[in-house]
Amino acid sequence: MKKSLIAAAIGAVVAPSVHANIVISEITEGSGNNKAIEIANVGAASVLLDGYTVELAGNGKDWGNKLSLDGVTLASGQTYVIINSGAAADLKEKGDIASDVTYFNGNDDVAIKKDGTIMDIVGNRDGKDFNKDVTLRRTDFSPSTTYDANKFATVDMNDWSDFGNVEIGGGTNPDPDPDPDPDPQPQVLISALQGSGWASPYTDPANGKFISSESFTVEGVITAIQTQALDGDLPVGFFMQDETPDSDAKTSDGIFVAASVDGLAVGDKVRVTGPVEENYGWTQMPATAVEKIGTGSVSAVAVTTLSDDAEFDFTLERYEGMLVKLTSTTDMKVSRSYSFDEGPQRYNLVLTQGKVNVHPNQSFFPGTQQAAQAADCNDDARLVVESFSKDTQGQPSWYPEFGKTDIDQNGSSEDYIRVGDRASNLQGVLGYSHSDYRLYVTEEANNDTFIARGNNRTQAPVLKSGDVRIATFNTDEYFNSLVGNGEANPYLSAGQTAGAENATILQQQTAKLAAALVALDADIVGVIGVENNGFGESSAIVQLVSAVNAKLPEAKKYEIVKEKDLTHIGRLASSNYVIYRPSVAGIKATQVIAMPEQRLEGGQVIAQPDALVPEFSFKDRDETLTVAVTQFVDKDQACLEDTSNSDKQGACENLRVSAADYLGQKLADIDGEKVILGNLNSYGKEDAITVLTNRTSLPAGYKVIKAAAQTFVDDKAFDSESRVIEASYGYENVLDIVAPKSFNSLNGDESGNLDYILTSAGLKANVLDAGHWHINAAESALFAADHSVGQNYADAYRAAEIDPVVVDIAFAGKPLDPVDPTLPGDKPIVVGTPIALPSEPINEPRLEAPSTAGFKYLVDLTAYTGSSYLKVGDEVVVSFSDANAAFVATSSSVAKDVLDEFEIALGWTEVPITGIAAGEYTVTTSIDGTVLERKQVAVADNSSDSDGGSTGLGALLALLGLGFLRRKFN
Repeated sequence: MKKSLIAAAIGAVVAPSVHANIVISEITEGSGNNKAIEIANVGAASVLLDGYTVELAGNGKDWGNKLSLDGVTLASGQTYVIINSGAAADLKEKGDIASDVTYFNGNDDVAIKKDGTIMDIVGNRDGKDFNKDVTLRRTDFSPSTTYDANKFATVDMNDWSDFGNVEIGGGTNPDPDPDPDPDPQPQVLISALQGSGWASPYTDPANGKFISSESFTVEGVITAIQTQALDGDLPVGFFMQDETPDSDAKTSDGIFVAASVDGLAVGDKVRVTGPVEENYGWTQMPATAVEKIGTGSVSAVAVTTLSDDAEFDFTLERYEGMLVKLTSTTDMKVSRSYSFDEGPQRYNLVLTQGKVNVHPNQSFFPGTQQAAQAADCNDDARLVVESFSKDTQGQPSWYPEFGKTDIDQNGSSEDYIRVGDRASNLQGVLGYSHSDYRLYVTEEANNDTFIARGNNRTQAPVLKSGDVRIATFNTDEYFNSLVGNGEANPYLSAGQTAGAENATILQQQTAKLAAALVALDADIVGVIGVENNGFGESSAIVQLVSAVNAKLPEAKKYEIVKEKDLTHIGRLASSNYVIYRPSVAGIKATQVIAMPEQRLEGGQVIAQPDALVPEFSFKDRDETLTVAVTQFVDKDQACLEDTSNSDKQGACENLRVSAADYLGQKLADIDGEKVILGNLNSYGKEDAITVLTNRTSLPAGYKVIKAAAQTFVDDKAFDSESRVIEASYGYENVLDIVAPKSFNSLNGDESGNLDYILTSAGLKANVLDAGHWHINAAESALFAADHSVGQNYADAYRAAEIDPVVVDIAFAGKPLDPVDPTLPGDKPIVVGTPIALPSEPINEPRLEAPSTAGFKYLVDLTAYTGSSYLKVGDEVVVSFSDANAAFVATSSSVAKDVLDEFEIALGWTEVPITGIAAGEYTVTTSIDGTVLERKQVAVADNSSDSDGGSTGLGALLALLGLGFLRRKFN
């Protein structure tokens, strides 16, 4: 990102989210209660401190005491002194406010934060003394997110003579409104002020110089005007741009001018005088004079990447301050549709260049270098689409028809924006704040502005139908006791609110959830996040299922799974349920598995819902199927082990590991095939998923996976200490095979999977199809029941936040369609062409028993460790030998297979074995001298048998009309 690159280039430690002009300039840890903190504005412009806090962390622990600075304005060079109410009188005289945030000792940390992000800090976060009995007076005014003692001079602990004064760079306090000094330079181009780097060449942010010493005069045409400040992102002022751009593609021809806009209009040509400033990383001009000199026009410039733009933020920096348009060539994808942005507390949309952002832990193991690189790439590709005014509800001001039209009268709007859509001819001016580039839209958008790219809405899941369809369905808090006259909830705390805010919203939420469940058309559904208020007629689960059944014919109606004596599922306000179609399945048995909870000091309990585990029987098969519906603790709790989130697993990762391990243990005691489904609150490579699936692909040196400490199960002590988890339970995430790039949830603008259907290993071969039904995460939150737009449409879209996961199972065993091989782009496939291996074999056939009549031996190509790929024409060698420990053999045989691209892409091949006698053999498989596997195999004497059995690769390709590809390299 822009800021980290500056830091890397010039060796300065700069806040990761902003270029802070607000720093801790002095702090005293004097005798008794003589404690004080001085903060200062070391920038050139006044700053409104809304969103800023001063926070205290005692003994290196979590941030506790907090002082909000909302409403405080600091002029350039002005200080703000926070004192202890018990301080001496002469220190109190220096104070602007008294606060408990000053109750610190010499080992306590103090930080300035903006919207929760640290901008400047004193203290090492380790609980060790750093300012005990001293006063620290700042000498280097560049902010730091890690404490640097070299930036402070140490004076006597009761020397607070300098509080209320700050000297920057050895000089005196800057005048809040200085006259340009020296006189303005002759007129220059805007591009000269912007320069070709991250900051203006007339500033030096790394060394605390955020504003130029010189004053300049520039001319240009106004392209956009901001009449009222937009939070801390866009101040009052205007964007201006040179009518005639320079010939340097690496410099911007536009700039934002912070000035009064009275009497100005878009199209006015103006002459502006003032210094150039890096305002939180955004190059601006705080004008000292603005003169209207005529009119002009500037056309929007298409954003185009250059070959030497290392990342997309390099591209955007070249257009900062300019009027631009995003074309199909720019390839900007929607990574978050128009929804509420928790940071600035307003609605906006996020685009990313060339891809949809994916949470790093979805594809890479947490804390690894690959995950860190993926996170950086996400940051570099981001562009936030904003309105000039603060959108807090309703349609975006730049898309007035959003969600209004239903031309075909099918109950859904045609004017929507979905994740994955490509922006086309979206126009606006480009700014920068809070570590992100922001496009302020200047020209209205419509439904031609965002083009679907294979991510169209579907009225139902597009999957092959099997014998039984199983699905997750996360309702995102479906409650009816508070506003729907539902049964009382004994586990809902006094004052706790959950679910719909009023009866109108609840009615619409019910309609949307019912529409989605009907279209989902699943036979067994794990319904997540429903109020735990029993099974009576007015309970939430009965109300929801009744609304669904009202839309269904008799043969497709659902029933609710309930254990005989069960009144409630667990002891939390919400729980998980299972509904099923009695026309398809029957309940053989049901159990409830209480899940681990963590108990903290003070009586606080971090709990997770019990798992509901029915065992289903089916009319056309003897085997049963056990379905465990569960929900692991979410990432927003506060568990004992939460000292850092550097691996981005969120809070309570260890408690989720406890849940995964315990559930795996309990299900291991149940015979037959099993399915785990529900909200596991973990991305694809996170620890809880690793425990439930397998750890064979964990990178060398990966951290030890541990369960949580101080846990209890069903009120009985479970793990008093954090326990190392070495087991994995071998469940298969079939969506990794069928739809590896699909997602069902969004965290900000990063997509990934939090809900899952995991199958036992033996059931994998029976999975006919699987996928996510994208009705929620890809949609704008405006289509939810609690928004005015969503109130107009009782359809499935944005019924909740997380998409349903769907798996179709064919008990007879029908293979999954093979995926296309990963091939080099625009190159012919010839001998020597490298083809990427999958992570595990895809659609491997059933094994036939080895016999003297001849058989095919299955080779797992993914066991190859020489690289992540094999080449067309590589030879697989299979040898059978009855050699003893002294290497003496009485019988052996060797065979080989020459690999083609489809064998490599599928990750397996079959090698015909003939002419071998009955007996016990050691079988060794190898490629290019690298041993893949060595194991013992028994060959039976069965020479009269015909060569029957599985459908091999050649037959599979032939069935698919691809047999000619098998012949191509043989």
